[in-house]
Amino acid sequence: MKPAQTDWDSYYARPYRTASLTRRHTASILVELLRKNGGAQASILEFGGANSCFIDQILAEVAPARYDVIDSNRLGLDLLRSRYASDGRVSVGLGDVLSASKPDRLYDIVFSVGLIEHFDPAGTARAVAAHFDYLRPGGTAIITFPTPTWLYRAVRGLAEATNNWIFHDERPLRLPEFERAVAGLGEIRSARILWPLILTQYCVEVRKLR
Repeated sequence: MKPAQTDWDSYYARPYRTASLTRRHTASILVELLRKNGGAQASILEFGGANSCFIDQILAEVAPARYDVIDSNRLGLDLLRSRYASDGRVSVGLGDVLSASKPDRLYDIVFSVGLIEHFDPAGTARAVAAHFDYLRPGGTAIITFPTPTWLYRAVRGLAEATNNWIFHDERPLRLPEFERAVAGLGEIRSARILWPLILTQYCVEVRKLR
């Protein structure tokens, strides 16, 4: 049976209760990797970044030249657009990572947090490939996704048993599946499990080959 889809309108209107506890750690890792890969000179695209919970810290601590967001959720995009209506560095666009159109520009860095795990294996592979479609040669993709460690399984099992789980279509991935998806597209430069998130995620840095 196909799992129910995550209700992203409800999520953006009222974020998951643990989000504020974990986003600071994820943001610190992102800032580290963004600085490493271009920092203030970089153009950045966040896929799936509607009402991004990372943009504030990235703009403040990395200060990229450009920060664009593409997402398919109108509510989240409207919320983000209202937050940065007067910031010329920020651009918001409606789009689906699985059917993204040919990009108008290529970016130094393309990243996503908690996006590629919401599809079946074929969809995940397409979503990963889309990151590289928008990258310049030699650019960097930074992609996070949940991975089924013992801790993830225990915490998710408890959340599901108590009817507190909302990411119904989330499919935790093991690293080999991701490695297959990037084969021929990029070279993995680093991969780490973010254990402090409790619902453990891999954070993988990939350099585009060509």
